[in-house]
Amino acid sequence: MEKRITPILILILFTTIFMGCNKDDGNDPGSNPDVINLDDAKLSDFPLFGITPISMNITQPTIVDNQETDFGEINIIIPNTISLNGIASAVTSDELNLSKFNILPGNSTTLNYETQSQTHTIVNVLDESQELLHYTVTIEQEAASISSTLSVTDFKFEASKNTELTDDVTIETSIEDNNRKDIYLFVPAGTDFSDLTPTVTFDAEEVFYTQDSSIPIADVDTPYPTAETNFDFAYPKNFIIVLRDDPNNRIKWVNVIVDVKNPVEIENTDITTPDVITPGSSEYFTGITKWKNIGNHKIQFKSATTYEDKVPSTTVNVITADRNLVTGGLEPGKNADINVQVNANLPVGQYKTTAVFYTKFVGHETIDDVVESVKLNITSNVKN
Repeated sequence: MEKRITPILILILFTTIFMGCNKDDGNDPGSNPDVINLDDAKLSDFPLFGITPISMNITQPTIVDNQETDFGEINIIIPNTISLNGIASAVTSDELNLSKFNILPGNSTTLNYETQSQTHTIVNVLDESQELLHYTVTIEQEAASISSTLSVTDFKFEASKNTELTDDVTIETSIEDNNRKDIYLFVPAGTDFSDLTPTVTFDAEEVFYTQDSSIPIADVDTPYPTAETNFDFAYPKNFIIVLRDDPNNRIKWVNVIVDVKNPVEIENTDITTPDVITPGSSEYFTGITKWKNIGNHKIQFKSATTYEDKVPSTTVNVITADRNLVTGGLEPGKNADINVQVNANLPVGQYKTTAVFYTKFVGHETIDDVVESVKLNITSNVKN
């Protein structure tokens, strides 16, 4: 009796296992030709008709138990010269098995992506009502590139970085002429020009500098240092910043002029000429005092001397003054004579005037009122 029961139990056990296996295999889409495996319906790429994207990122749909639970996403950036309206896909069998699947809207449909995304659906090619997967497609234009202004946006000497300064020194005046710009900064008289640390900001693709004005601007190739750096601005050194945008063939440069506001010092601002005897010829007194360049650049006359506070008040200038000037301008540290002339045949009495001298930096004649004027008070006694 026991020998007959054992085979029966074994038969029942095998039957149960076989039926269970058949039931599990029915849920595997790969084992049933009527069930589509959704992984096979995923897009590998999303080409556009006539457009080469700058970038594309595809996030595949989420699939759980062969069911789509979240749409996929496709984000595309195209050149900003291409319109977002009228874009069509160009999906081929390289991106989707077109023998089994189709994509809607299809390649023949142009869509507008200007203000909205578009949803593309992967369907069964035999029954397009059977939606399998979805992709939300967003297409945007690349941000338009904004060229730099090729400019020095700020240049200053901060007191915290320059021990000789008690206050920050900023750009006081600037003048621009085509691709060249001159900026002027004025430090207190007596400042050591040879050791100054600027704080500079730029709007440029590349920034270079030189202190040798003999180098052609196009050949300046020393990068402006990124670290805080002290420079020697003292005469005869120049300081030129070159700003370049080579891909667009643009270049500008900035001349940095560091000096004092009034580089002219008069040895004696109040002078009295030797007595003038009348009647007689006009008197010309040479070297009655001196003017000195206490600045950082060559200087020369800017315009004619003017006269004020004349005593007695007259319409003509009975006392005039002039300055000697060496050819090419008066260098820093150098001085030259001031001469005074008194007109002939003046009535007896005392005459006074204030001569106002105007000066400019050599090579910077195009801008007015950069350098302050300086005054010389002159007294002359006319006697018999």
